[in-house]
Amino acid sequence: MAIDRARTRELLQNVDEFFDSVTGGLPGEAIAFVKRAVMGPAFEEIRRLIEESRPPVLFLVGRSGHGKSSLINSLAGQPVAEIGDVKPTTPDSTPYLIHFPEQFSSWQVIDSRGIFESTRPDGAPGSDAVEHLQQDIQKHNPDVIMHVISAPEIRNLSQDLKVFRRITAQIKEHTGMAVPVIVVLNKVDTLGNPRDWPPATNARKAALIQDAVQYMSRDVLGLQTRPLDPNFIIKGALSDDPAIPGVVPVCSLADDHWNVNSLVDVIGQLLPDAAMLDFFQALRRKEQLRKISSSIIKRFAAIASGIGASPAPLSDFIVLTPLQLLMIAVIGGLSCRSVSRETAHEYLSAVGLNLLTAGGSRYITRQLLKFIPFAGWAAAGSIAGSSTYALGKAAEAYFFSGTITEPDRFKQEWKQIQGNGPAELFE
Repeated sequence: MAIDRARTRELLQNVDEFFDSVTGGLPGEAIAFVKRAVMGPAFEEIRRLIEESRPPVLFLVGRSGHGKSSLINSLAGQPVAEIGDVKPTTPDSTPYLIHFPEQFSSWQVIDSRGIFESTRPDGAPGSDAVEHLQQDIQKHNPDVIMHVISAPEIRNLSQDLKVFRRITAQIKEHTGMAVPVIVVLNKVDTLGNPRDWPPATNARKAALIQDAVQYMSRDVLGLQTRPLDPNFIIKGALSDDPAIPGVVPVCSLADDHWNVNSLVDVIGQLLPDAAMLDFFQALRRKEQLRKISSSIIKRFAAIASGIGASPAPLSDFIVLTPLQLLMIAVIGGLSCRSVSRETAHEYLSAVGLNLLTAGGSRYITRQLLKFIPFAGWAAAGSIAGSSTYALGKAAEAYFFSGTITEPDRFKQEWKQIQGNGPAELFE
């Protein structure tokens, strides 16, 4: 499972009703304040997460036969693009809307027609291929472009890269679009002897891959680079040039792909926030989804801190429970569970809170308050923020790592985040 937008809207409704049930005895002024200053912003954070999220838009360029279609299939983990070895199989750019139903996610991927082809695609429009490519990029407005080059051909295709850099420069000049381009060296398994595979056990193959990455990044592109992975330098090179932030070697064979996950990581670093949820959720990339979770925890803790400004005294933190249960459910959803009250209850039961016993919403609230070891339940914004942050991080450890952690250990961490200022709270 994952963040299901329909279930999340249902959860928001349930949490709103739960809030009404636990605050029935509080002063009306206090209830109105908390709804406006605490629950309202929390609901808005989750609505923004699900309503502003959209499929990532990935655009592939390169010569036909260099493996654009097979790379699409490897990235998606499913056969969605037709593969052709000689003539271009796409007379025009081919858009794919790839669905990942179990993860409630989609990608939009555009496989461009081959540029600089000696063989024209059957039925191709008469317009110049370069001009047509430029129009396609402007039309689709991609988040990331991948320039796919067959690794054995790199010493013959420097002109392709020069022309494509000119295309992107013209697009930026005319439209303001500055789309990052990842240079993907595909088919690295065919460098040298194809039988020398994989590179982890074939030193000669590893050396050829490293030579190809260095030649492309330094000699052809003129980039100052650093290893994508310092422990395995053949996995690619990163640069500080926003136009070409990386060169990544891959093998995209359906039954034996290599280093595609490194390419996924680079793509993810370049995506705008709105496209990250669908991209990483589709791939079940928990490390990246955990970063989204951590951002939500910090935002919820900052929102909870606002309780200290209540115009009416609040005798305890009963008003925080709905917010914290909502946060726990969303964290669970990001860990690829169902986003629901049951997911929140799973965590609370795992840490020893039996929410199935009698007592209703007030009982749940009292049990939750006892679990978080913060003294002095006076309505102070600092305690509200720290308790929410600590509970969120403890839930995150459970859902993403399967560990039971005392919330108290995260108290100092929240103080450090506050000391770093607003920028870290909302990163």
